[in-house]
Amino acid sequence: MVAALNALALLVFGGMSLLAVFKRHWTLVLLFCFFGYEQLLSTSMGILASKPWLINVSVGLISLTAVGMALTSGKRPFRGAFNPNSFLVFALIVFSYLGMFYGGTQNAGAHFVRTGFPYMVLLLGVLPCLVTGTEVINRMCTPYLLAGCALVVMVLLSPRAEFSGSRMYLDLSYTMGAGEKGNPLAIAEIGGIMVIIGALMRQTSKSLVIAALRVGGIILGITICFFSASRGQLIFSILVAVMFFPVAYQIRNAKQFFIRAGMLGTMAAIMLFVAKRFLFSSEASERFSGESLTSGVDSRMYYAKTLLGEYFSKPGQYLQGMGTGSFNLFVEAGSGEGFSYPHNLFVEILADHGLIGFGLLLLIILVSGIHTYKLLRMVHSGIIERHAVAIVLAISGYVTLISMKQGSYLVLPLPFYAYLILSKLYYTRIAELADAGEEVYEPEYAEYADEEYQSVGAL
Repeated sequence: MVAALNALALLVFGGMSLLAVFKRHWTLVLLFCFFGYEQLLSTSMGILASKPWLINVSVGLISLTAVGMALTSGKRPFRGAFNPNSFLVFALIVFSYLGMFYGGTQNAGAHFVRTGFPYMVLLLGVLPCLVTGTEVINRMCTPYLLAGCALVVMVLLSPRAEFSGSRMYLDLSYTMGAGEKGNPLAIAEIGGIMVIIGALMRQTSKSLVIAALRVGGIILGITICFFSASRGQLIFSILVAVMFFPVAYQIRNAKQFFIRAGMLGTMAAIMLFVAKRFLFSSEASERFSGESLTSGVDSRMYYAKTLLGEYFSKPGQYLQGMGTGSFNLFVEAGSGEGFSYPHNLFVEILADHGLIGFGLLLLIILVSGIHTYKLLRMVHSGIIERHAVAIVLAISGYVTLISMKQGSYLVLPLPFYAYLILSKLYYTRIAELADAGEEVYEPEYAEYADEEYQSVGAL
């Protein structure tokens, strides 16, 4: 059973990688899914477990090839990529790396930088270049649901999937040694994006197969979030899917109102069915109890209060912060994989990188918010495809919320890669309209539009 599932997983991953070389939307699918496939394949393929960089390097080379092919085919992958948000994100990452030298935990800082650098290059440098327009986002949706559904089914069927502490993990002990487990959050994030795409994607035909795939994507996405007991991924994916549903589906008359309301009601019914089916019938249900939720919030609050208390007690470090990985000085210490972080983007940046880093973060959020507003104006004016915008904005909101309860942005750059996609989509569309000689805004905004045409139109 294990061999058969892993052979199938390898076949799916190999096919996805081959398609990604020639099709940019498949490259996006590969980049969003490869963390999950890497874990599944590592349960029985010792070479991937001992050398995880093999898949990372392969995905990186495929992604660079896709960018090169887009460039040679005239798709202009760098158009709109060099914008204020990209420079702000670059400045924040560079300053974060400098924090490794002046902090009191150089070992922790070096560990985070070394671990996360390949993902920084891949997700902040390469990924946005693949988004050359809304058509890439729209064309990504069906393949993503196919790859995601296949992954979730294989994970649920795998004998290597087991519960530990009310949470489903992929057991890596057969290839990496006793006690080694996969990261359930990475697979749950894929499930959350499946919920978002299934709810918001554009369906140009009345194909029952595509409709079934969308429903299946939502059901399996919610299911894997439940089984992995990833509370944030579950709650936040449903929240943003509902929040951006009106952006994806315009309501022009009473008939459309009832159709859209029926679609939203159907989506809610599916979510309720899955909740009743799995929430109360699996070991993971313990993670969704009131006691467990309270415990999770309390632990995050303890991390935040402890780290910020140390930061505010050191006025001399207000400006530059206490250095990369300072969390390990006050809450947890260790070596190698034992290094930890406060599980909150805002707390981590303020404490580690002070007012300089926090100011850059606030500027990034402000610029992203402005671009979000302008994209919504474009949607309202009918000059950009609404489903793609809804999906990008929903994913941006989803990973922003996730970044406030888990992980470190230095290991995996959440939510910054989503912000760069959002901004690049905006500037790419402006450049396209400038090339066509079309106006972007109403007359009172014309002078701003002209400035933006001049700054990005030539890229």
